[in-house]
Amino acid sequence: MKINKPYLFIELNDKKFIFLIVEYNEDLDFKILDATEVFAEGILNGKIININIVSNIIKKNLILIEKKIGFIFNEATIISDQNNFECLNISGYKRLSGSQILKEDISYIINNIKKSILENKTYKNLIHLFNSDFFLDGQKLKNIPIGLYGDFYNQHLTFFLLSRNDTKNIKLTLNKCDINIERIILKPFAHAIDIINKNKINENFFVVNIKKNRSSISHINNKSFIYHEDFSFGSDIIIRDIEKLISLNFDSINKILSEIKLDVIDSSQKEYLNKKYFSDTVFRKVSIKHLNEIINARLDEMIDLIFKNNVNLGYKQNSSSLIYTIFEDQNIMRALKARFFQYLPGNRILFNASEAQDEHLSACIGSAELIGRGWEKEALPVIQTKKSTISRIFSTFFD
Repeated sequence: MKINKPYLFIELNDKKFIFLIVEYNEDLDFKILDATEVFAEGILNGKIININIVSNIIKKNLILIEKKIGFIFNEATIISDQNNFECLNISGYKRLSGSQILKEDISYIINNIKKSILENKTYKNLIHLFNSDFFLDGQKLKNIPIGLYGDFYNQHLTFFLLSRNDTKNIKLTLNKCDINIERIILKPFAHAIDIINKNKINENFFVVNIKKNRSSISHINNKSFIYHEDFSFGSDIIIRDIEKLISLNFDSINKILSEIKLDVIDSSQKEYLNKKYFSDTVFRKVSIKHLNEIINARLDEMIDLIFKNNVNLGYKQNSSSLIYTIFEDQNIMRALKARFFQYLPGNRILFNASEAQDEHLSACIGSAELIGRGWEKEALPVIQTKKSTISRIFSTFFD
């Protein structure tokens, strides 16, 4: 960690490349020195598909940033928005027979699981490793119970793996800019850190992120990032349904969603869409009730797939779960906000303030917090270090 020197974060996503420069003080607090975002090229679903294009954009903007702040960078932390990473939840155990739990017992469990995974996933790199749960004689504990006595210890670990080729492409791209990668951080985890800090969340919660063309759900359990799943549909699927069934174009539909408060209209009332929305097509007498039915049907299906009937979540969800919900399309959010409470009765739902000034920096800010202070439930904070991977894992557990 460099104190009182600029530190570089770069987020790579399909729409924009975001450069965040921060400086840490002796207390590991950071201040933002510069934040720059530029339109992205050479990226698809968060993956680099053209190294030359991406490296040229990064190099060009780094030159401008370095001149502005008077500092030359030679390393950076990369925030990746790829959706093809793999999440594995695995348990290990140690029979204690009444003896005390030692550091060596924890090491034994972690090393065995890690070795098995990397031997069977030779085409992937380990990006994140979390301590998910700890059980001593069947009792769930909040932290690693080193020093306690028991008969049987069980520890759950969560591994996030990224394709070795994708990792190589990121490294090669930055190397062409004369930048070494200190660390790769997955955007959903970095974003979750920022959500926790900004909203002071100290409980288990889900993040449902509905973009225009993609959706995802993440589960954070006791500040451990234990599950993430991506879906190939987003809010645009609702607009396409409306477009198909009532013959309106995207612009007209967005105008309707922005102007009409669909969530407060009584579905029994026979109100119809104004003729002004049909300026580019033949007017049809379409009731707002019918429009609501179209939206409701598709939204119900989306929520079922993402959360309610998602077999991969299983026991993780319950009616008291906090669900932090993000909509990329603000018109859709305004139209659907009330319906989320209807479709997820009993759940506590918190909507993000996506119009906040620094919302686009959320993952970068979360990454800056992670690099500065670490994360109590993460066991593998870096993928490139002068220490061995094993020694760094142990130092995170026990220092």
